[in-house]
Amino acid sequence: MSPLTLDAAVSAPSAPVAEGDRPAWPRLQPGDVHVWQALLDDTDPERDRALLSADEQERASQYRFDRDRFHFVSGRARLRMILGRYLGRDPAGLVLACGPHGKPRLVQPEGEEPLHFNVSHSDGVALYALAYEGPVGVDIERMRDIPDWADIAATVFTAQERARIRGLPAEWRMRGFMEAWTRQEAFLKATGEGLGLEEPGLRDAQECGYTLQPLTPMVGYLATLASAFEPARVVFTNWSDAPSPTPFSTTES
Repeated sequence: MSPLTLDAAVSAPSAPVAEGDRPAWPRLQPGDVHVWQALLDDTDPERDRALLSADEQERASQYRFDRDRFHFVSGRARLRMILGRYLGRDPAGLVLACGPHGKPRLVQPEGEEPLHFNVSHSDGVALYALAYEGPVGVDIERMRDIPDWADIAATVFTAQERARIRGLPAEWRMRGFMEAWTRQEAFLKATGEGLGLEEPGLRDAQECGYTLQPLTPMVGYLATLASAFEPARVVFTNWSDAPSPTPFSTTES
């Protein structure tokens, strides 16, 4: 399956758009998955912090490095803005909780259709996946050299997956490892289990009824989308804060 790409939306400069000419907020249809990309350094810190709950602000204060704290605040604020737009609610009033393995979830009124979502970020770039049909997971990783990738693979991948990576040309093995990592992370995030399992690599996504879709969010990054259903359509939107939190470019699979 060929990767779906956001490159055009990311690299093309966006000219000023008159308010009346802005694209409508994308509607999340049954069976669809929407994936948003956001650059976490392009934001308003004061506005972002005002959207966070007291618990989130406390969590932000515990980050040792300023950049990590900034990205956490920016990422949570974007999440709240995106969820708020889909639900028609004040982003600051949304209640977010965590599952038993740390997967964030939205606390919704009884009888309301559950809005499933998942978030991943790497080196200042974040992806947000949303669906009504069922659980979703997403993972994004910046391509980089990991000298001990083989040792890591031995602890989290099956023997078959490790053999597949070793069978690649030497110059492609690092990419093969990163692709396998994002596939497994996205799958385990969709299930809500995460890589904390004792033997996370022994479960096959397809055998468990999950669909995996490779993504190319922007140059230098790899990502995978996992869903507990076969998406009818995947809609990608690049997020922009200026002059308002309105998507300026959308592509569909």
